[in-house]
Amino acid sequence: KLETCTNLLKEKTMEEIKQLVYNYAKAVHSQNEEEFKALWSSKENILISLANQFNGTDAIYQDFLIGVIQSHYESIDLVVEKIDIRMIDENKAIVVFRYHTECIRRDTHEPYGIQGLETQIVIKENNQWKLMHIHYSK
Repeated sequence: KLETCTNLLKEKTMEEIKQLVYNYAKAVHSQNEEEFKALWSSKENILISLANQFNGTDAIYQDFLIGVIQSHYESIDLVVEKIDIRMIDENKAIVVFRYHTECIRRDTHEPYGIQGLETQIVIKENNQWKLMHIHYSK
């Protein structure tokens, strides 16, 4: 019985973390400030993009999502593929997944996209999984 309970808890945890990843992809698309910022921890959050590092949730939203992504693309879909979750302990995990983007360039109105790997470090805060660190590459 204990093993069954442990497995169910592990499955629930994995599903919660996957949902956080999907919610992040949705927030990148919608660019809704409240939804995007609600996904991040209260700690020192960092996002490392292809060329820059953004420190703090406000900078990640304003300088990366709005300043870089929104200024270059009319629309963006972040498509998440094959999520691999590695638990560090019951309150921390490393998430790695392949992704590709489906974008429309703002300047030319042409389709554009990249593909690569993304790593996320997530922590459990107030009984909810939150983003703390993202690093993506193509």
